[in-house]
Amino acid sequence: MDENYSPPTIDIPNTPKHLCITGSWVNSSRISIYMNKRFQSSTKKSSEKYEPTVHILKPEVILFSPQLRKLVNESNGVFLSIQKIKSSSGDVRPELLKHSKQYRSILRACIESLQDICGKCLTDKKESLENFLTIFYQIECIWHLIEILYVDIVPGDVVLPQLLEWIRFHFPSRELVAVKILAQKTIGADLEYPNYWEAVIGCALHGKLDLVRALLALHSKADHPAFVMAENILKTMPIYNVYGGYSIDGFTTCWKRWQLELCSNLNSKTFIVDTYLEMIMKLISGEQDILWQFSQYTDAWYELLAAKLFYTSPCCKQPELSHHANSISKRWQANRPSDNAIRAVMESDLHHVIKEIQYMGDNGWFATHLVDLLYVCGKLKILDRDQIKVSSQLHESLILEYGNTLMAHHSLWQCGASYLIHCPIQGLARLEILLQSLPMGSEARVNKILDIARDNKMDHIVTSICKIQGLKSMRQGRLGNALAWALKAQDSGFITYIADQFLKRYAEHGELDCRDLLENLGFCMMASDRLTFLGKYCEFHQMYGIGEFKEAASLLVSLLVSNLTPKYFWSILLSDAIPLLEAKDVILSSSDCFELLRCVEAHGDDLKFQNKIEIFRLAVARNLARALSLEGCQVEH
Repeated sequence: MDENYSPPTIDIPNTPKHLCITGSWVNSSRISIYMNKRFQSSTKKSSEKYEPTVHILKPEVILFSPQLRKLVNESNGVFLSIQKIKSSSGDVRPELLKHSKQYRSILRACIESLQDICGKCLTDKKESLENFLTIFYQIECIWHLIEILYVDIVPGDVVLPQLLEWIRFHFPSRELVAVKILAQKTIGADLEYPNYWEAVIGCALHGKLDLVRALLALHSKADHPAFVMAENILKTMPIYNVYGGYSIDGFTTCWKRWQLELCSNLNSKTFIVDTYLEMIMKLISGEQDILWQFSQYTDAWYELLAAKLFYTSPCCKQPELSHHANSISKRWQANRPSDNAIRAVMESDLHHVIKEIQYMGDNGWFATHLVDLLYVCGKLKILDRDQIKVSSQLHESLILEYGNTLMAHHSLWQCGASYLIHCPIQGLARLEILLQSLPMGSEARVNKILDIARDNKMDHIVTSICKIQGLKSMRQGRLGNALAWALKAQDSGFITYIADQFLKRYAEHGELDCRDLLENLGFCMMASDRLTFLGKYCEFHQMYGIGEFKEAASLLVSLLVSNLTPKYFWSILLSDAIPLLEAKDVILSSSDCFELLRCVEAHGDDLKFQNKIEIFRLAVARNLARALSLEGCQVEH
């Protein structure tokens, strides 16, 4: 923890000063705060009344703001894409650079969206939106620098060209002013535009010498020998390019020769005709005092750093960056978390970078995605105080916490789950706990929870949730829905119980509910004996309804001899046989009649069947006589 860090103070409303405060954990991110009368001050009367109130203290999660929802969802897609790269063979750096740029593109789109919303919103929300803007602008700036130094590594390790591009991208204001002035093509622009020299100096600090030359050409004294000499010197300044065909030593020799010529002109007072012109040429010659005089035209210490390197050490390599960054930032007195992070990046101290970016108030978005990218790049080499490598533990812990945070949101929990799934050590255990604590809500939401549990082989969670939903449906009188949930749970006992409810309801009311579901059970019918019986009985009704009486009779007899019939349902099956026995055509064979007689002897004692038993016996006797006569004739033929 930073020594200068001071924790925030939170006022608890309606709390008498003489009462002590007690707190207890609600969950990993919430604390309940309440007054404790037992420890009240002895100077106060114990009879004093107070309203007992429990306050919940929880961190603000800015990622849950509607304005940042797109950032969370889109970055999740990039994260999942990177996980697929882990198993790839060969050089994956080009792909990872592409993904890093995708992250930055998402950040840039988020910043532009926030700027647009901020310009239109009311004052009460403007402050928080401006805070978001500051946070994500700093994140994008730091990410860009890390991409340059760790992901997009150029041959030779000369960092200045990319560093200048980084500065120009993030501080474009003065170059935009320069472009506006140049667009007017006004000779004497120094007299016409009050910010003319500010634009010239800003472009010089950023190494945009083409713009500096173009602006000087519009000066009222542009034809003066001093300006002509300045134009010539700027035009001939060697600019290092790794792909330019020069070795570093060859370029350095050429650059020093050019610098000596410039210093010679300065010593001979060539540029004294104009104070600003002379100061700019001194800056270009590498004079440090002039650099700091121009600090008023910059917004950050690293703008000065880029200018210093451009004019004093154009072939600076990454290991040398640390010394220059420290000297400039120390004199600037830069101590914000973003400043500390940028300095740590330039010092190649990733442990410190990660520490600083966790103070930025973005709820771990930056640290999680950046560390994951660096880990896959093979650039995350973090050691603890005992010099033990802890990179993989750090990588997992950040993803775990970020996923845990998103799981607390009603619509971002699926994103959170996808992060936890990619934590090989603790992720699935954490996901298992959190899935069970999620509010169920609509059936669509429940199905999404089940899909994740099923995909990660958490069968007991699937069973538990389905049973809960099944019982809920039963309480609502939705038996078909309850059966569907029971089948998803694959709990034979629960399936049997619900199938029983269908049969008992039929026994009581004479109607089969949810015929469409029962008629299309298919292989699911085998999940329990009772469901098999229910499904087959439903088939019997279906056959009977469409006039396929022989098939219906065959199915009924098979049910009677199957030993699947519940005790309370025998009288119904036997009653269903009567119309088939008394049909005009012989439907039941003699052997079927004997089975029916055996069943009525064994199970015909049900009180509900007593008023039908004589009719049943008579119907069987008639059908048996007809069946025997018919079967005898068939044998003779």
